[in-house]
Amino acid sequence: MELHFLGTSSGSPSRSRNVAATAVSFERSKAWLLVDCGEGTQHQIMKSQLSPYHLAAICITHLHGDHCYGLPGLLAAMMVSGRKEPVDFIAPKAVIAFVHSTLSLTELVLPFDLRTHALEELQLSLRLEFCQLDVIALRHRVPSVAFKITETLIPRKLHLELLKAHGITSGPHYNQLQRGFDVDYQDARLRSAEYSYFSWQPRCVIICGDNEKPELLANHLAGVDVLVHEATFTHADLHKVGYHTGHSDAKRIAEFAHKYQLPHLVLFHFSVRYHAEGMLEPLKREAQRSFQGQLTLAEDGLILPIAKQLTK
Repeated sequence: MELHFLGTSSGSPSRSRNVAATAVSFERSKAWLLVDCGEGTQHQIMKSQLSPYHLAAICITHLHGDHCYGLPGLLAAMMVSGRKEPVDFIAPKAVIAFVHSTLSLTELVLPFDLRTHALEELQLSLRLEFCQLDVIALRHRVPSVAFKITETLIPRKLHLELLKAHGITSGPHYNQLQRGFDVDYQDARLRSAEYSYFSWQPRCVIICGDNEKPELLANHLAGVDVLVHEATFTHADLHKVGYHTGHSDAKRIAEFAHKYQLPHLVLFHFSVRYHAEGMLEPLKREAQRSFQGQLTLAEDGLILPIAKQLTK
């Protein structure tokens, strides 16, 4: 499981950073998932290891343009790539309407089914073929969410000693149990959950949209390996802006990550004022003063593997 940072800027792009787009790829599937799709995302994908052909789900955190203006071009690129399989599209109703209107006005007919899921109607959870997707409400100037993404395609191993201890000899039922299916054996029902286990703990990441209140994530941190959260400003600069931005600063999110002992905090969505070489140092120092765990300030093009925790 890997995170691919395709765009790490806030508001508008610069020469070194594009606007919001983060991809998640999975070890046992060619399918991948995209969170947010700012203008120019299809160009960022062309520079990456990812293929539009295998993009299976697109998730949009909120309706601001730096998170969704790249959608029509990306969908057209997916069409050109030859994509025929359905694509799940999870987004606010307004963004879904924007996409459908653009496709209609430009007479673009997609060769695949764009399965839409309006965030306002989603029951906070969606099971995809390759991951579990949970939606967390955040606070911004407009409704915004985070996506909690948990991998599901994990090979299972058998509790061989337990099977032998219970007198269950080898046979086709072993294969079924290892694949996660319950089976009948000698007038008994064998439960896969009892006789098999995941090869590693499911890896999990939360990728946030714009959010001024990290504490809203507090009840959703169980099992999370990496939190990806915006740090648009330093604490001092945020209060100099002069209007309500609805954003977080590096100090605020670092204090939250320290309070809940998160193993890995990734900051992104940086204001263009910090894009020149060396200008991110104040953000980094501010975060490090409050958080002693693993800290990453994402750059465009960064690929971040999420390590496995093997089970026994």
